[in-house]
Amino acid sequence: MSENTGSIGNTGNVSNIGNEPVTAPADAAANALFQAMIGAAGPEATGWTGPPALGRGVPDDTDVLILGGGIAGLTAAYELGRRGYHCTVLEAQERLGGRNRTARNGDELYEVDAAGDPQHTYTCTFDDGLYLNLGPGRIPYHHRRVLHYCSTFGVALEPYIMNTTANLATTRQPAHRWAYGRLDNDVRGRVAEALAELTDDEELTDLLRFFGSLDAQDEYSGSTRSGYSKPLDVHDFPKPVPPLSLREILDSGFWKKERPYHFYQPSDYLWQSALFQPVGGMDRIVEGFKRHLPWSTVTVLGAEVKKITLLETGRVRVDFDRGGTTQHAEAAYCVSNIPLSVLRNIELRGDFSGGFLDAVVNVPFEKTCKVGWQADRRFWEDDGNQIYGGISWVDDPITQIWYPSNDYFSPTGTGTLTGAYNFGAVAEAFSAHDPQKRLVEAREGAKKVHPEFGEEDVVPTGHGVSVAWHKVPHQLGGWAAWKPKDTDHQRWYKQLLQAEGGGRFFVTGDQASPLPGWQEGAMMSAQYVVGQMQGSLPLTLAPEVRVAVPDSVALTQGR
Repeated sequence: MSENTGSIGNTGNVSNIGNEPVTAPADAAANALFQAMIGAAGPEATGWTGPPALGRGVPDDTDVLILGGGIAGLTAAYELGRRGYHCTVLEAQERLGGRNRTARNGDELYEVDAAGDPQHTYTCTFDDGLYLNLGPGRIPYHHRRVLHYCSTFGVALEPYIMNTTANLATTRQPAHRWAYGRLDNDVRGRVAEALAELTDDEELTDLLRFFGSLDAQDEYSGSTRSGYSKPLDVHDFPKPVPPLSLREILDSGFWKKERPYHFYQPSDYLWQSALFQPVGGMDRIVEGFKRHLPWSTVTVLGAEVKKITLLETGRVRVDFDRGGTTQHAEAAYCVSNIPLSVLRNIELRGDFSGGFLDAVVNVPFEKTCKVGWQADRRFWEDDGNQIYGGISWVDDPITQIWYPSNDYFSPTGTGTLTGAYNFGAVAEAFSAHDPQKRLVEAREGAKKVHPEFGEEDVVPTGHGVSVAWHKVPHQLGGWAAWKPKDTDHQRWYKQLLQAEGGGRFFVTGDQASPLPGWQEGAMMSAQYVVGQMQGSLPLTLAPEVRVAVPDSVALTQGR
């Protein structure tokens, strides 16, 4: 990586593309996005005010190189192309979409080894018509950009079920396997019972009776909210399932931070109903972008960027390998959607600022893994389980089991499940296993929840796949692992929101957004960069501008 030969202009004012001083976006929509991007609008704000206006056009000969065809790169190409820019998307992989990856029959999966060389891990053998989202898997109702593009591109959506009362929660010490609804409602009952003993306020007591389903003596004796002791029968109206004691609940420690899962994640804003998923797989969004990219946009697959140079002429040159040969391209602008975890291994030459190079080298990325299974019988929907969508929380390295929110009562009887989704140190240890050993470990963890995972004819090993995103070529991480209280992170995040090379080089992606790990964040960042190029958003941020760093753990794993 080259040494710094200059610095970004960080004066008291910020500058737009025409070098006219501005202190804040004048346009209401641009200002809303600006406030969201710097974190001033709140930790989960998106700055959405409606579909982006076209704004001013550009000369027909204005060219842009977009590095990386992930969701941010595709959004930038679509929005810039609509405004008259001529875009060339250079994508290192043989597919577009980045972390938006849906596994289907015949797909080949790769990860890098210790030397950084790609190694084949799996060939997906799901039955035709089955699929599993290895990357993003759900769309919150308040991610309006994602919903907007789905509507614009004709991407059909269906509900994604985040939680059902039939989902399961397990603990190891002591060992328990409880239905989510039973544990959740018995906690409410026991807390209400304890509070009722401490208050003389009649209104509060009345509230507690309904909140916790207390009996006439203000005691919790169980509730049908937690389910019945046996199936309903016309001849015998069953009693509620026996309530858990307060001691059992407290001893389980199900809520503790030490657990690998977050039991109350479905209550957090990002996971509250309603959520959606594209019918047929998350990559339908990628296909939607591909169908609607303007005629002036060219996509080049298999183009692995090796060097980026800010030329003295004011243009940007990109050298890349394709098909074993070295090629290059030049443009007036360059928008990099390359993850910083990958960009740090690419040679950067020219007038890149020291602050930018520091951010590229040092911004950490999260380790995260998923496991996917095809089940030849949808056992989770049978009489003994009655689970239709949602997530079971497992006190085991697999952390979560996701049940499909589609193809209920499938005539084939088959379906796919996410058999693990973990993060951080747990994901690092899990991914250290040989790819086939991961499936063995995932099966052992899942058996604690569903014994059916022990039956090879129900969940065949040959239909299993896993992905460790921090080992996937050209990704090398799940998302930027931002820590809001870290002063280095504050400096790096602010730097990424600023243009380099006098307004010719931009970084985009959820890595440079208030929503790391989410497609909405990728789209936000792309629209922000488009605004910078169009002059409605500032190229640089004054020293006094305070930027709030997103909390990546809270935004991707729950609080």
